[in-house]
Amino acid sequence: MRKVPQPVVVVTTARPENPEYRRGITVSSFTSIALHPFPLISFCVRKPSRASDLLHEAGQFVVQVLSSHQVQQSLAFSSPNQEGVDQFKDVPFYSDPQTHNPVLMGSVGAMHCSTHNVFVLGDHELWVAKVDRVDHGVGSMRGTRDESEPLLYHDRRYHGVGEEVFMQAFEDHTLDFRQWTHRAHVRMAWNYLREMNQEEATPLIKHGIESYYKANKDKIQFVYNETITGFYIDLIHKAVQKDKLSGRSEDDDFFEFLERYPILKDRKVIKDYYSRELLDSDDSRQQFIEPDLQPLPTVQQLANESK
Repeated sequence: MRKVPQPVVVVTTARPENPEYRRGITVSSFTSIALHPFPLISFCVRKPSRASDLLHEAGQFVVQVLSSHQVQQSLAFSSPNQEGVDQFKDVPFYSDPQTHNPVLMGSVGAMHCSTHNVFVLGDHELWVAKVDRVDHGVGSMRGTRDESEPLLYHDRRYHGVGEEVFMQAFEDHTLDFRQWTHRAHVRMAWNYLREMNQEEATPLIKHGIESYYKANKDKIQFVYNETITGFYIDLIHKAVQKDKLSGRSEDDDFFEFLERYPILKDRKVIKDYYSRELLDSDDSRQQFIEPDLQPLPTVQQLANESK
């Protein structure tokens, strides 16, 4: 399936009695089903999720085919919906006057849909939707009908839609610097380490970090630290190896990976292993140095600490 080009699609909806309660999700397996007697499309949503709950509650939603310049929008909706967090804060959109559902600006096209049928298949729901009307590029950032190229993914190492666009944005340096958080660092390294061994992945991770910061040097001053990078590569590699031993080598969900190893979410965990004096030293910046407070955790210790 990696050889098959597919568009990146975001589904948005809102609570009927409270349109300000809205959700968006980057979906997978989008396809057209039928044209007659009325248009039908389908997409898959992981279950359980808050997005799935709201889709069931609303019964109406908008399916947007993203354009090639909407990588950031795809990223914004590829992460789990956190309660109280406005996914649309930095995303240009408008509310449809008929349904009050959010419509992303700048898409190739938006399909206003209603639920036709939902099938539970494994850990996903297959949504079959009736297309009630179509906007061709309405909501363009330039205020015109925008026939831009769709955002596609195919034939890359990264399997999931979210990972595909995340890694593309990171490698192309188009990832918004505000999204380059500790969690994003871990996500990037995880993508490399699950696809290749540690020796192959390490230089790509280091080069990627330095290259990304160089491209964003006008936004922040950055001093690369070999020891800090090596420490987190070691932890992530061990977690990936633990997953492989547990039969999770094909797991494609980064956010479930973090739930299994919450220690990786803690950017301060390195202080349990290294003193501030050592991390601030010139030697630690230039070469990897073993911890001075306690040894690096083993695979089993990492799994135990994460329980």
